[in-house]
Amino acid sequence: MSEKRKLKKSLLVRLDDEQYACIINHARQRDITANSLVRECLAGALSPSDTYQKVKPVKAYSPRTPPKPEYIKELYRLRESTAELCGALVQYAIKSRQEGHVMAHAEAESLIPDVREAVRNLDRLRKKLEGK
Repeated sequence: MSEKRKLKKSLLVRLDDEQYACIINHARQRDITANSLVRECLAGALSPSDTYQKVKPVKAYSPRTPPKPEYIKELYRLRESTAELCGALVQYAIKSRQEGHVMAHAEAESLIPDVREAVRNLDRLRKKLEGK
């Protein structure tokens, strides 16, 4: 859960460049957010030592690494295979209807929307991974 959802109140503190850099450096060394570091310092200065232990630091945010190109390639293959499956289901539904297999036709028709949705979901995932 994000800091914004867990911690509802905030204060604005103005700092000069040197103070800001000092806080950022200390936070990076401990791999926590600057906000967590400041909360810890305030809790330690204003509260008894047992309350200080209740303050939980928030791990520093690390930017998302882009997916490997081979993963994108595999996603393309999966999408194409799923689209081919959808086409095969449509052809099966047509053929089963023509041959009078009512139950097989109904079953195939009921699966087609789910497979189409899977193709759309794969397209959305691909666009997210590519940053589009």
